[in-house]
This record gives sequence, C-alpha cells and structure tokens, in this order.
Amino acid sequence: MNNMQAGANISVNQSGSIDMLLSWMPFDFPIDVAAFVLNEAEKVRSDSDFIYLNGNIDTQADFISLSLNAGKPVFRIDFNKISSDVSKIVFAVASPNSLSGLQNLRMEIGNLSAFSPENTALQSLILGELYFKNQQWKFRALGQGYQQGLEFLATRYGTQFDRQSLNSSLPQLVNNSQSNNNAAIMDTIREELPDVRALITPDNVKAGIKSLKRFSWAWLLASLVVFIIAEIAIAGLFQTNLFWSFIPQSFRFLVEIVSFSISFLAGGMIVGLVSPSIRVLEPAIAAFFSVIILLSNGFFTPHGFADFSIIKMLIGGSIAFALAISGARLGEKIAAKFGNRTSQDYINNR
Repeated sequence: MNNMQAGANISVNQSGSIDMLLSWMPFDFPIDVAAFVLNEAEKVRSDSDFIYLNGNIDTQADFISLSLNAGKPVFRIDFNKISSDVSKIVFAVASPNSLSGLQNLRMEIGNLSAFSPENTALQSLILGELYFKNQQWKFRALGQGYQQGLEFLATRYGTQFDRQSLNSSLPQLVNNSQSNNNAAIMDTIREELPDVRALITPDNVKAGIKSLKRFSWAWLLASLVVFIIAEIAIAGLFQTNLFWSFIPQSFRFLVEIVSFSISFLAGGMIVGLVSPSIRVLEPAIAAFFSVIILLSNGFFTPHGFADFSIIKMLIGGSIAFALAISGARLGEKIAAKFGNRTSQDYINNR
C-alpha cells in the first residue's frame, strides 16, 4: 500500500463502497474521531452530517457508517447512496488537550493508499477529505492542524459539539460494536473508559489560530533570501534613479532607511502570500537576521550607515521584525481575499 504525502490526491472507485480505517498509538490515547458531510458551501446540511466516535452514531447519514474493527474506528462510505447535494466529506481527529502524545497516526483509504500526517502540539487535525469534482470522487491528504479542538471544527462547518453527551454515548458505541470485535480488546476499552473520561475537559478556545505547521527552518532561510533580494532590488531602484544624484550626501542614509523598511514590509508580504501555510514568525526572524548581515557588512566596507553596533542591531532588528510581521499578515489578508481557506481562518480568528 502506497503512502500519500500531504496535498496529494487519488481517485477512488465510486461504484461501491470504501472503508476509511484509522489507527494510532498508544491504544488508550483519548481522541475524538469525526467526519463532516458538507455541501458546496462547505457546511453541514444538518447536525446529522456530523458523525464522530464518542458521539451518537444513530444520527449518522444513510451513506456513511461508523463502527469499530478490532478497536479501530472505520468509516464506510457507500457511493451508491450519496445524494447529489453532498460535495465533500472531511475526516478529522481531535483531543481535549493536545495531540502531541499521539504516535503512528494513520488513515487507510480502502486498499488504495494510506496517509500518516505529522503530529504537532495541536488539539485537532484534519486528516483529509473525500471530494466530488468533474464527476469523480477523490481523496486528498491534508494534515491541517489547529490549536483549537473539535468544538472549533464543528463551528467551522456549521454545527455544534456537545462534550457533555460523551459519557452516555460512549458505552452505546462500545455495545453496538461488541459483536464484531475481539472480546479481549473490548474488555480493555471498558477498563480504560473511566481514565479516558477523567481526562476529558472542556476545550479552552483561544483567540487566533496559530501556524498550521511547526516552525520551518526552510521557510526562515527562504524568507532571508527574499529579504536580501528585496533589499538589493529596492535599494537599486532608488540609487539608479536620476534624483539620487541631487540628494545631499547627509540625507542619503534616510533614503536608505526608507528603502530597507520597504523591503522588509514587501518581503514579509511576499512570504505571507506564497507560503502554503501560515508563516509569520519565520519572516520576522529572517528580517532580524538580515539586519545583522547588513550591519556586519560595515566590517568590510567604509559605509557609515552600516557600521555595526549592538544598539543599531537591536533597534534595527526590532523594527525589521515588526515590519516583516506586518507584511506577512498583509500577505495573509491578500491570500484570504483570493479564497485561501487557511488564510481566511487565520484572519477571521485573530
């Protein structure tokens, strides 16, 4: 079975049904498993389109079922029964605290492929989505993470999640699956249930969505390159104009400061616009480093403005840091205007 990378998609056979099996370690890790049946507006048609492990499985849609197979949750989708107003099914996992302790998380897409997303210190993770496009059902691996829990995902897709119903619904799910599972495994589940319930507390929904990916050194380096190119381009634009020769030497350093400030703002905006996930910290740190590089140039060239000093480094680096963050956020706003859903979530929840 092939392993998918985040962002990849595969076509699925829509003549029958497909099983989406999830597994993880450790076995007793407290986790919510959910599916959201969405229309073209990417909202559930009704609350019954929100199906989750630990939830009331009697509300499931007639074309999607949720059960346990050897203790592992399995979504079965019957393509012959899907109505025409369904355009997407999103699969997600969440934890009341953090998914950082989760290991070997894996989703099998029938016998076609499997996807193992990165686990970071997040509370919820969209594993992937089944979507209908050009008269064909496909699965796309995503691995999008959020610092909010299942309540956030439910609200995002137009429904609600009531964790208070967990205690009464969990035994029902276990009993409904008992006849199809190994008795020893089910005994283990019953023994672990009290501990799992004790760990479940209401999510503290935080204002603002953090980066969807862990800190990236690659994007920090890419941001640094962007800033250097922007500095050279913008400084060259100023200095190659005819008016440059008419500027007194004593004022040229002010023009240079303006040009460098514009380069930090523009560079941050470029990174925020082109990065596939939220990248705000990386360009800010890269801007600080670019100031250090700029001032270090004073060791080798007789340029008064670029003479290195700790004060200049701290003040200039802090200004560059703030300008790069502002530019990156501006880039995210532009990306949100163009319909980037991740950027829209970031902007709307800041």
